[in-house]
Order: sequence, then C-alpha cells, then structure tokens
Amino acid sequence: MRHLDTESLGMLIAVVDNGGFTAAAERVGRTQSAVSARIAQLEENLGVRLLERSRRGIALTETGERLVAHARRMLAFESEALADLKGGTPEGSVRLGMPDDYVDAYFTPVISRFAAAYPRVEISIRCDLSKTLEPEVERGQIDVALFTRDLSRPTGELLKREKLLWLAARGHRPERQDPLPLALFPTGCRARPHIAAALDDAGLRWRVACTSSSQGGIYSAVETGLCLTAMAECAAPPEWRRLGASEGLPPLPDLEIGMLLSPNASTAARRLADTLRTALAAPSAVAAA
Repeated sequence: MRHLDTESLGMLIAVVDNGGFTAAAERVGRTQSAVSARIAQLEENLGVRLLERSRRGIALTETGERLVAHARRMLAFESEALADLKGGTPEGSVRLGMPDDYVDAYFTPVISRFAAAYPRVEISIRCDLSKTLEPEVERGQIDVALFTRDLSRPTGELLKREKLLWLAARGHRPERQDPLPLALFPTGCRARPHIAAALDDAGLRWRVACTSSSQGGIYSAVETGLCLTAMAECAAPPEWRRLGASEGLPPLPDLEIGMLLSPNASTAARRLADTLRTALAAPSAVAAA
C-alpha cells in the first residue's frame, strides 16, 4: 500500500473519538456497515489490525494508536491546505470548554499564540467539570473541549498523560492528622474517585475538609495549612510540598488529558484544536488535572 486514503482515516478517527461505529457513522453521514467496511479494508490493505473489538467496545491496538496520530496530522494539514487555497483567514467565534484548573496551564499560553495568528476569531471559554463538558460537545453547545478522560470509558483524542500528586502548603503538616483532611473539587471530578480509592486501598482514614469548584478555592484552602490536596503536577504551585511514601501516602494513577471537537466544528474551531494539539505535544507543554 503506497498511499493512505484520507476518507478512511477520517472514519477511523471518528470511530475512536465517538467510541464506536454507530456514533461514528452518524458523525460522518454514512451507514454503520459502510464505516465498518472501510475500516476493515484499511486493515486489510495495511496488513495490520487497528482495532480490538470486544463486548466492552472497541480499543486501538498499538499500531492503531500510531496510525491515528499520523492521521490526525495528515487531516489537519489537508484542512490547512484547503483553507489556504480558498483564501482568507478564519473568522467568527469559537466556544472552548475546560475545567477551571486547566485555564492557567492550557488556555493562558495558547490564547496569545492563537489570537496573533487568527485575530478575527473570538474565543469564549466555559469552565465546568469534564463529565459535563463532554456531552455539550456532542450536542454542539461547545466547539472544542479539553478534559480529563474517564479511564473506564476513554473518549476523544489523548493529548497528554499527567502525574497526579499529593500536595500541601510549605510550613504545614496536614498529612499528620487522622483522618486526613482533604481539599477537593466537587463530586463528579474525575480525579476524585482515584484519590479516594488510593486512600481506601491503603487503609487510611480521610475526610473532605473543603470542596471548591474553582482552582482558586482549592489553593486558598491548602494555603491555610488545614488540609492537603491532590492535583496534576503542572497545576501545582512550585512552592508547595510534594508528598508521597515518606509521608505515608499511597501512589496515585496518572490522568489522561483529552480533547473533543464538535462534529460540526468550523475552520476556526479546528485551527484552535490544532493550536492546542501542537502546544501540548511540545516538550515544554503543561497540563492540569
């Protein structure tokens, strides 16, 4: 096989991003059997298996993951080329969604770069929990969303894996209290179950001392010294103490940072997605929990 069919690659990406063939078919405007046949033909032409199918759904093979990464770049270049040939610069507005603790790490460094390249595009940002943002993208209420993926049902494009760390303010030792006092985002935060499970599995007693829907609220609670928290490494203030086994705290799993694009995303929205994808792929890129 000397050439890759971009239409088939687009269908493969749709299957991955939408979690199955039925939803992918609706997104690309084809029948489920047509999408399935195109993916099967792509696998046959390449001589490799791209998807593993089971009762739990579909998952990319290692080769499939590599191909999807190439495919996203290829389709992005194709979109850029078509836009360039048509002339003009994207205009209009883009609705961007992300959890509150993503703003400093993702939005702040990207917005200046995007605004300089596309001055005619207005960005509105909506902050909420990841589980709320995902369906809003599918309904077309948000054009682009950055979110923490549900590890039991991962959707969207994986952009980055981020460490989840135990943290406390300098000069305070809340980890010595029993039960452990925690500052956490509200129920529904996708990091919260992992934090609770790690403590329960370690046989540690804990309580929620403070709940806040904003990153500022978590920061303020921890700074008092009355509680500790767990958040992504990049979102942690550098002056805070990193805690771990020496303080009797269990290890935490990594978080997966994903991106979803509306099925009817405009050129401007796709350009913003490309900017985010490039920024997070850079070695110096940062992310949040």
